[in-house]
Amino acid sequence: MYELLSKRIKNADGEPEVFTYNSFPQAFRNQVFYILEDVLEPYSTYNENLWDIFEEKFCREKGLKGMGYGKLQNGYGKSSIEKYFKDCDDIDFLDAIDYFFYLIDKKIRTIKPEYQYDYDADGAINAAIAELNYRFKQNNLGYEFANSQIITIDSTFLHKTAVKPALKLLFEEGFEGAEDEIRNAYERRRKGDNKNAILEAGKAFESTMKIICDKQGYAYDKNKDTAQKLITILENNGFYPSYMNAHLTSVRTTLETGLPVVRNKVAGHGQGNQIITIPDEYTDYALHLAATNILFLVRLYRNKKQNL
Repeated sequence: MYELLSKRIKNADGEPEVFTYNSFPQAFRNQVFYILEDVLEPYSTYNENLWDIFEEKFCREKGLKGMGYGKLQNGYGKSSIEKYFKDCDDIDFLDAIDYFFYLIDKKIRTIKPEYQYDYDADGAINAAIAELNYRFKQNNLGYEFANSQIITIDSTFLHKTAVKPALKLLFEEGFEGAEDEIRNAYERRRKGDNKNAILEAGKAFESTMKIICDKQGYAYDKNKDTAQKLITILENNGFYPSYMNAHLTSVRTTLETGLPVVRNKVAGHGQGNQIITIPDEYTDYALHLAATNILFLVRLYRNKKQNL
């Protein structure tokens, strides 16, 4: 028995989001079908057609008579699945790809296509999963296939505890410029423009501190002051509560040596004759670090405002 994704997803909490959920364009549906073709076609002569097997198993889990033509028919699994992908509701489409990729990841890895003894099933399946996750990001869809199932991006701890709360607070407290920049950072990341994603994250971080200075009446140079200088200005003006000095000393170190250094060393300077490729993991770290620091600063600002 398999618990379909529609049973696992919890209702949205209504907070601002940087990813899109439950809206799958036709182009994305076609792309997923092509990925399935890459994996299943080599097995088309293995005992039974795997397309038929996949259709039958999904219909059993979903309680359907058939996916495309009203009932199961041998030899029509591929066309039935293609039709289902084209016509079904978003949540049904998500259930299908969740279950199909579960089968691919957990079951098909152990099978060799008939007469293809040197076939690299692991390599083909890993490539298929990598492309699926790339297509999710490319289409700004908030899902990822991990640990043999599709998860929503907002189910990850960092997204729940840093990104979404930061967006919510920036909006509520009137930090629109910083909110736009952090959204732009995630948009750049989605498009694979990692260098500018880090730059936009740095802008959002600095904008947050500048807006705090404006709202609190702290003097600073709007054109010259960098993140490190702005952190010092906030501290010198007592923005940090005195009883948190010990803790905020380490926070200040993190702020000064974390995101600003990532931004300046990797994205803030010319790359000369060498083309610099910034790994996705490095970029994700920078974006999450920015969101965490922004959330921390805006929460401090809100608490100070409420205590006036």
